[in-house]
Amino acid sequence: MEPFVRELKVNNEREVYEGDYGGAGISGFGGWLIVFSIGLILTFIYAAYSLVEYVWPMYESGEVAAYFSDYPALGGAVLVETVSHLFYAVVPVVLGYLCYKRKRLFKTMSIAYLLLSLVLSTVAYFAYLSVSELASDYMDGALRDLIKNGITCVIWTLYFVKSERVRNTYIA
Repeated sequence: MEPFVRELKVNNEREVYEGDYGGAGISGFGGWLIVFSIGLILTFIYAAYSLVEYVWPMYESGEVAAYFSDYPALGGAVLVETVSHLFYAVVPVVLGYLCYKRKRLFKTMSIAYLLLSLVLSTVAYFAYLSVSELASDYMDGALRDLIKNGITCVIWTLYFVKSERVRNTYIA
């Protein structure tokens, strides 16, 4: 246990007590958790918008079936994109609930979310790579997104593993 200091009112001396430390250090929703949460909210909004505006109309009009029959590689890329958008629309909601309830599972699920996000980005990149009709500019953007996602994954995973705030907040 860590010693703690308490001020004495009688003569302004300090006493150091060994044993139970009453304070938990920094805890609660704040600091970098706010930045991570804003990222989750923006990810959810973008994924929901993309599903409604782009993905759903392709399935509704039958374009996806045509892609699978005429251009199987493009159909596979569209399928990967659909799964990615569904993942980014559902998982942030689950993480938001776990964060709000201060569940210990939040830390584990956040790390899993980051790693699965990196896996999805990698699969999407290789799915796009298999479509020869895609422009090289699009592929450069996909590679840039993959690298950015990898860096983000490393930074936030280290944060969730090392953060005193996360360790003290998500204990239920």
